[in-house]
Amino acid sequence: MIRRTLMRRAYNTGKWKRARYYAFKIISKPKERYLARSVIIRSYWNEGDYSKVLELNKKWEYQFNDLLERDSRSSRVLVNGEMQHSPKEKKWHIEQPLPRDNDFEFDEIEMANNFCQEGNRLWMKHPNGWTFWDLPDEFRYDETHPDLLRLTAEILLYPWHPSSRQELDGTRSLGSVPALSFSAGTDSTAAAMIMPENTILGYHRRTVESILDHRNAQTLLTRLQNEGRQTLDIPSNHELIRTYYYKQIGFSTDFACATHLILLSDLYDIGAIAFGMPLDNTYLWKGRKYRDFKRIDYFQYWSKRFNSAGLDLVLPIAGISEAGCIRICQNSGISDSMNSCLRGDGKSGCGTCWKCFHKNGPLGRPFNIKGREIQTFLHRSPLPTTTHALWALKELNLESETPHLQELLEQDLSWWTGIYPPSAELLPIRWRDEIKEHLYRYLEPMSKPYALESVNHYSE
Repeated sequence: MIRRTLMRRAYNTGKWKRARYYAFKIISKPKERYLARSVIIRSYWNEGDYSKVLELNKKWEYQFNDLLERDSRSSRVLVNGEMQHSPKEKKWHIEQPLPRDNDFEFDEIEMANNFCQEGNRLWMKHPNGWTFWDLPDEFRYDETHPDLLRLTAEILLYPWHPSSRQELDGTRSLGSVPALSFSAGTDSTAAAMIMPENTILGYHRRTVESILDHRNAQTLLTRLQNEGRQTLDIPSNHELIRTYYYKQIGFSTDFACATHLILLSDLYDIGAIAFGMPLDNTYLWKGRKYRDFKRIDYFQYWSKRFNSAGLDLVLPIAGISEAGCIRICQNSGISDSMNSCLRGDGKSGCGTCWKCFHKNGPLGRPFNIKGREIQTFLHRSPLPTTTHALWALKELNLESETPHLQELLEQDLSWWTGIYPPSAELLPIRWRDEIKEHLYRYLEPMSKPYALESVNHYSE
């Protein structure tokens, strides 16, 4: 009974490996066999390891065909025991353009060999096809340092192709200009406000027709351009790469949103690439448990990796929560031109999505707390972006709408909009002072002892 309870608890909190560990402990018991198998195969499904799903489903005599078909999402379709792409994804894949000279194989040995240029379009060959970026006319592939190409390939392909992680020459000199991966949402806008004013704001424009609407982003881009900020708007289809591996359209890794800036680093003498990664994703694990971000392998590896390619990895809002970012946008006067909703029409948000609740709601914009998507997120356990979602509920006086979160809502979250001072240690020295100066114009530091360091909402 104890192992069964521990297995269920691990599965319900998204700890897939731990859930499998306990499942294998009880799988030999006839009364527990089906449940244990179900947990094992579902956990692999949730991790995206579909080859293992198919292997086990076959081993267990296709016992879980109905279950898997019932749980299938738009990007995952199980037909007769085999994984297939959805009709939408098949259409995406078929309709993508190809370079004129497309008759060569993916090179696993040297990632830089998988790139070529036609006009202003840079192509990258990957194991399932081609991806592209439409870059400024001045860009020259043959004048781009190979380490920038290798880093780009790794960021886009490593989750499925470890061979894409290759040694870098380390011969590219650090550039002098900072750049920011700019989505035009709340977090990246706050980052733009505190980065040096000569920072290049690089927007990635998804070329694939989907639920994402670029009009809200365009409104802010136009304003920033009119105010003299340098912006780039780079179309690309690289978000499709992950769909070949039965995942929903999106970025392959956290840094995929900046591949256009990496590729343009030589052209614009870029020496730092910044990301609007808030405290919710740095010092908090999944927004719910404190960790010393500076010491985790993830940060140490990627900082060194970017540096080897002649780039500083800059996380200007690593010590600022999503709520702090909202305050920066308000205090800077930019919030009236900014909207985090990905489905908006250039003037307003949809009012029904999760971002309209926890991003737009605290800005005084309308949303429907009873909306299906918002309610779905609010009833998940663990609660997504836990600390910020709780803060938003309290800020908006909506505690009565979520009685199941009553215990969590009893916490004092008044510190959530402050600066976590130790985060300055994450900033490369040559950018640190200017970023700190800008940041402290907008927000006050958290008080010691830092409440952040005791956050663990689910006692994990």
